[in-house]
Amino acid sequence: MTLSYTKIIPFLIVVLTVGTLAACAPVQKAEFMPSLDHPEDAHPAPIKFTKLKLKLPVGMEMGVHRHRCFLSFSEVGRHYLKGNISQTLIGDSFVEALDAQGYDLVSHLNISFDEEIDAESLRSEYKVSAKIIDAQINVCENPNWLFIFPVVDPLFLGTGGLSGKLFLKIEWGVWDNLRRKTVYKTTTEGYVHSKRANLEGVTLMVNEAFAMAAHNLGAKKEFHDLIFYGTKPPQDWNKKKKRESRPRIFDPQERVVISNPPLSKVMLSDHIERTRRAAVMVQAGAGHGSGYFISNEGHIITNAHVIGDAMRVRVVTAGRKEKLIAEVLRKSVPRDVALLKLEVVPEDLEIVTLPIKTAWPKVSADIYALGAPKNKRLQDTLSKGIVSAHRKNFRVFGTKMDFIQGDVQTIGGNSGGPLLDAHGNLVGMSVAGMYQFSTESDSGLNLFIPIEDALKHLKIELE
Repeated sequence: MTLSYTKIIPFLIVVLTVGTLAACAPVQKAEFMPSLDHPEDAHPAPIKFTKLKLKLPVGMEMGVHRHRCFLSFSEVGRHYLKGNISQTLIGDSFVEALDAQGYDLVSHLNISFDEEIDAESLRSEYKVSAKIIDAQINVCENPNWLFIFPVVDPLFLGTGGLSGKLFLKIEWGVWDNLRRKTVYKTTTEGYVHSKRANLEGVTLMVNEAFAMAAHNLGAKKEFHDLIFYGTKPPQDWNKKKKRESRPRIFDPQERVVISNPPLSKVMLSDHIERTRRAAVMVQAGAGHGSGYFISNEGHIITNAHVIGDAMRVRVVTAGRKEKLIAEVLRKSVPRDVALLKLEVVPEDLEIVTLPIKTAWPKVSADIYALGAPKNKRLQDTLSKGIVSAHRKNFRVFGTKMDFIQGDVQTIGGNSGGPLLDAHGNLVGMSVAGMYQFSTESDSGLNLFIPIEDALKHLKIELE
């Protein structure tokens, strides 16, 4: 039995037409925005790209993947896109797109040594994050005609691969390393129509569409002026309506004046039990840190990173005797300090405050840290070490500040706790350290905020 070409050809035309129409998925387009001008001697702030993430709804259908372009197709979702994202290529594309517009990029593209990478990373004043919040795709899987028609010249028909169209909508966030907060959010779009098939065609399409979106970020006036001139973006960039917070009990700007008792000249071991009662455990959300009383009215100092954005926190006094509520009066995120005040001070609560010594302890002097390291049940732990160095204008997390460096053992949970000298005088507070994840132990390289600096940034006056 044979079929004539006059019967086969019309049948193939119908099949190909139906397949083409069924697989035709519209893809939105986007265009390059014109770059903005700036003086040749401009000095933009160094910016660093972090990572591209997906923020697409579960089950979202983005488009189609056409098999052999005409004969069959399948719908694709976010996992299809996720599997074709190369973070390395994405990072390089961001750097190239903004570098071409005159921005100062913190990048490892031309760096060979780890020491250079570390130094380069610390330059960044802003970090930029990206999320895909919308995507449309139409991919054609071109067959390898060499295997289908081996007698035909492959140079004429091609060797297979993926081509097509892709649209991306990117949500950008800009984090200020110096002020420790998000200062700008916006969205841009990117599009690519790849006509040449490639075995990694979808990965290349994602990269090219993202590169256009990155270019368009650099071409946005608000972003451009923030990075080049430090101009704050308009305050309506954050359109998400926040719920009103509970009414405050205290004025966050209240004047706080504390008296300073005479410095102790007695060795700490002779009054450690009383001194311990100055320290507290601070709980916000599921985490915890440490703190210490500085006034008989219930004022407490801790780290800003311990309380985050909380307005009210739980305070547990020494020996877990009292579980109280404190309101966050104010904080300084760059210096990483926060001032709390107990909402109610129980009549039977004996508040212990420590003598404040603003002079830095000498290098090699004994120091002691109080806090609740790692586990809440370890509250009231006292650790001993020595002052290792005085660090002036030392950069941590992009901010230059003064620190007392010591080898006294501290770990997560110690943050915000008091640092004492050999006589139990308050000289500083725990804030940061290096942790050895391989052995899950403290490295002995820890930093403490000088007490005078903490008081200054919280606007606390010392009599």
